Amino acid sequence: MMENKLRVSGIIFACVFLMGYLINIPNVLSRGDGIWRALFLPNQLVTIASACLFLVSALVAKLKWLQPAIFLLSSPIAIIPEPWTIWGLGYFIMGVVLLERTGVFHKRRRLRVGLLVLYLFAMEVAAVFYMKRPAFDAVAPTFFISAFGLFLWFLYKDRLVVFLKEPKPRLSLAEKGLTHAERAYVLAVMEGRSAKEICVDYDVAESTVRNTLARACKKLEVEDSTGIAVLAATHEVVA
Repeated sequence: MMENKLRVSGIIFACVFLMGYLINIPNVLSRGDGIWRALFLPNQLVTIASACLFLVSALVAKLKWLQPAIFLLSSPIAIIPEPWTIWGLGYFIMGVVLLERTGVFHKRRRLRVGLLVLYLFAMEVAAVFYMKRPAFDAVAPTFFISAFGLFLWFLYKDRLVVFLKEPKPRLSLAEKGLTHAERAYVLAVMEGRSAKEICVDYDVAESTVRNTLARACKKLEVEDSTGIAVLAATHEVVA
């Protein structure tokens, strides 16, 4: 499903950037520049190259990382010369969203989020020096970005905490070959119930529960119910 969404987004962005390239041609011509400049200005070449890369990312699954890379690499090009516009920030946000879509935050999430924040701050500071303005001017955008981030933290703290936590590896009991009864008893053990409690709940003999759990432990490659509890603590378990 995620691969399909990235394929669609790649095609959409390819079309958008191609349209931007075509729309800018009459704009350049209206300024009195020739057709050569209208077709091959540096920004035009960057736009058409981006469109091609987006299309490639949509057709080749292994190159899906191109989508966030294009936006993140375009951010300083837009932010540094014109820090007062929203283009650069929009590129940055799109890059971050696409990074999440490609699964970049599945590992070392806090570190990577922190590096992205530093990257944004560095672009704002670089814009001040590029525009040859007082260094103190870097404080304003940095302050407002930090304040906005703090506002989001207080507003969505619970969700952000969940997002920043490293996700647990997924463990499918069905994919491990457990039968319906084995899955039911294993999930009961993970909830903290003993073999005696399980036999009462399911109206079966205690020996049946123990034998079934023994077969389940063998399939899960653990020794006993303690090993099952460890799996519950370290994995996202699904039936």
